[in-house]
Order: sequence, then C-alpha cells, then structure tokens
Amino acid sequence: MISTYFTGLTLMATLIMPIGMQNAFVLNQGIKRQHHLFVALFCSLADALFMSIGVWGGAKIFNSNPWLLMAIGILGAVFMFYYGFLCFKSAFKGGNDLAKDNASRSFKAIVLACCAFTILNPHVYIDTVVILGGFAANLTAAERPWFVFGGVSGSFIWFFGLSLLGQKLSPILSKPRNQQIIDFVIACMMWLLATYLLYYVAIN
Repeated sequence: MISTYFTGLTLMATLIMPIGMQNAFVLNQGIKRQHHLFVALFCSLADALFMSIGVWGGAKIFNSNPWLLMAIGILGAVFMFYYGFLCFKSAFKGGNDLAKDNASRSFKAIVLACCAFTILNPHVYIDTVVILGGFAANLTAAERPWFVFGGVSGSFIWFFGLSLLGQKLSPILSKPRNQQIIDFVIACMMWLLATYLLYYVAIN
C-alpha cells in the first residue's frame, strides 16, 4: 500500500509541477500575500475532489462527452485573455497606484479567480480526472484510497510550498517595479496559454 501511495504522489507531482496558469496565480498571490494560504488550500482541495471523481469512475464522463473539455477550454481561454489584460494593465501603473490596486482586491474577487483558474482550466480535468482516473482503473479497490491519498498529498505539498515560496520572496519581488515586471510576464504567459488552449480545442 505504501508503494501505491508514493505512486499517486509521484504522478500528481509530475502532472502539476510544470508552470501553468494555476501555478503562476498561486505563486503571485504568495508574493502579494493576498490570502495566499487560502488559495493554496482551494487548489489542493479542488485536486482532491477531481482526483477522487476520476479514480471512482468520473473519467467516463469526459470520454463519453468530449464537447465538455472543448467548452471548458474556450471559456478558460477567454478568462485567461481577460486576466492577462488585467495583469498587462497593472504592469504599466505607477508604484502607488499598483499598491492601491493590490490592496483593493477583495477576498471575494480572489475566490472567484480561484474558481476560474480551476474550473475553467481543462488541464485540471485532464490531469486529475482523465489521466489519474485512467491509471487508477488498473488498481484494486483496496489500493485506490492509498493512490488518492498520495496524489492529494502531492498536491498539498506543491501548492503550499509554492505559496510559501512566494511569501518568502515577497520582500524582494513585491516591490512596485518588480511586481510590474512579474505582472507583465504573467500577462504574456496567460496570453500564450490562452492561445494554446484555443489551438488544443481546434485540433481535438
């Protein structure tokens, strides 16, 4: 059972570690220290939910309804273009305006952003529901809880580690000029990822 646990942990880590829109958002919230631990918890619990759905049969939903991922991909691309625009706009604000803009973001706005980065990200479903769920189809009923526990552990370790890393680097990276550079990089990243999502939808 321990080997099954580490299999789940390793697979989850392999899937979520590459830099994507969700990871960039978590890291940036850590740098800004804006409810960053809540953001990490939200993303981890979402992975736990979707992985559990996938392991216990949810992958069939996407296999039998391919239009679902297409719809999610289009909505996700629209959101990322919009979020990229907001970051691009923020990148060209002055230091004082940028600080006020960061301080004015409400908890509700961050919750909505968490939902969008998670629910409108088709790769979340592909990684947790389809890939991990498909792998779990080869496991016994007794092994599946351990596999899920391992995957969930990997998610918690990664997202909280990323959030705390951002918090640790905050004294340097949260300076107005540095934050403007980060916002510009994230804007470019979001637009590239949005373009990739539309391409992915077009060829599938």
